[in-house]
Amino acid sequence: MIARQPAGLSGAPPGPRQPDLRRAALTSAAAELFTSRGVDATTIDHIAARAGLSKGSFYHYFRTKADILAAVRTRFAVEFRERVAASVERRGNASWSEKLAAWVEGMIAAYFELHPLHDVLFHDSEGPNRELVSEYLTVRHLIELLRSGMSAGAWHVQDPRAAAVIMFCGLHGAIDEALITGTPREEIAQAITPLFRQMMGMK
Repeated sequence: MIARQPAGLSGAPPGPRQPDLRRAALTSAAAELFTSRGVDATTIDHIAARAGLSKGSFYHYFRTKADILAAVRTRFAVEFRERVAASVERRGNASWSEKLAAWVEGMIAAYFELHPLHDVLFHDSEGPNRELVSEYLTVRHLIELLRSGMSAGAWHVQDPRAAAVIMFCGLHGAIDEALITGTPREEIAQAITPLFRQMMGMK
């Protein structure tokens, strides 16, 4: 049995605060309801009830449904980026070619698994008509990957930011096509990864 250091002692990591837990519970409840019911059909009452909190508690953390929708979108973006980054990190000291393939595979896996919520958040609800794709967390991660590969001499990219935007949007579209046609995710990676390697000047 592993002894646990009592909370509060020096060196013990602080646990999540109750307000943080309540905000997280509301955000999780909203994400579940938006996916199952849709944004328009989900009310603040629904969200509070699903989280096991009062309606008054909701208003302590969020002013409107639009506010919690923004919070769910932010959490989604963070989780998506973390999944893709983890796919690359799991390759450890692999070659840069393999790291690029891992980024592709990570994005495909994350999109396939999270697309029901993604579609509700970004297609079925009102949002900004035009955004800077280069500011997406997953695209920023790819920009850094491309820059790191350049520093290591693995490839040369004239404009990592533009390349990352093109790669993200191209893969996004290919995944949407696959979801509509029922194409297996493995086939997307097999088709797209060689194209990206060619973009990087790799064989």
